[in-house]
Amino acid sequence: MNYLRNFETYLLNKGNTGNSVASKFSVFKAVYNRAIADGIFEQKENLFNRFKVGKFLKPTRKRAINKEDVLKLKELDLSGSKTFYLHFARDIFLFSYYMAGINFKDIATLQYADIQNDRVHYSRSKTSKEMNCHIIPEAKRIIDKHSKPNSTDDDYIFPILNRNIHISEQQIHNRIHKVLGKVNTNLKTLSTKIGLKTPLTTYVARHTFATVLKRSGVNIGIISESLGHSDLKTTQIYLDSFENSQIDAAMQHLL
Repeated sequence: MNYLRNFETYLLNKGNTGNSVASKFSVFKAVYNRAIADGIFEQKENLFNRFKVGKFLKPTRKRAINKEDVLKLKELDLSGSKTFYLHFARDIFLFSYYMAGINFKDIATLQYADIQNDRVHYSRSKTSKEMNCHIIPEAKRIIDKHSKPNSTDDDYIFPILNRNIHISEQQIHNRIHKVLGKVNTNLKTLSTKIGLKTPLTTYVARHTFATVLKRSGVNIGIISESLGHSDLKTTQIYLDSFENSQIDAAMQHLL
């Protein structure tokens, strides 16, 4: 426990913000839990039961777009563009939105073996939590669009990784980082094309999935489970607080 507190002090003294500290501790926690699961050491007490990572999280500028903007992105005419990454960026954003906010690394590492009975099964790279999500028709069309002829169960679904080329963890990391940069660059271009003030990124897709469900009245506990979060505090960071329109409507009761 003292080590965690000392690490917290070190990060804060280095100028890290609360959310940055939370992000680093989340990675630390994921590695710690993976080590326990792999039997590297015996757990006498889970230190993170007492040392809450969520305490560092602070509200940030909201990064979700609304359902109408998602539709604009989906229906945007890109027939005149031959730029692969412009089309691919849209596909990745929409796939994440349709598939419960799955993050980019988990999209990149999806293999055909992960598809079973119209569901995708995978382990979250960040937390190792086992996830599964129903493949809705819109997501299925994106998968089919990028399907490779004569693919095997071990092949990756999307043209990000190649199992014959990207073999080591470092090679996989470098390739994912490189493609993510290209995808986000092209998502910003798409933001401009549909008139958004919020620049699109793959992370915005995850936020948008959560926020659209919340606005539709879905319980936050269900949203948290679908995102693969370990606690509701983390999920709350993804969600809008009461929107101005809701507050305005509530104020009418005062008159």
